[in-house]
Amino acid sequence: MKMTIITDDQGNILGAVQGHSLSGKQGEVEATVSFAEGHQTHMVEVDDDMGVIQDANVFQQRLRQHLDVHLQKAAPKA
Repeated sequence: MKMTIITDDQGNILGAVQGHSLSGKQGEVEATVSFAEGHQTHMVEVDDDMGVIQDANVFQQRLRQHLDVHLQKAAPKA
């Protein structure tokens, strides 16, 4: 499943949305989500069961695990 994870300038997770699109349109209504300067969006592939996790702490832990893997893959090789 695709998720977009949002972090602040310290790397703290602020939130996440399902999918990689932060805008949508329905009829005449169009909406776009934007974030303050310094915040980053990370388009990540996560386990399919992320959409059914009920426990906020477990969800946060799993987001962090997926984000850490994503950041390791994106880090430049030394």
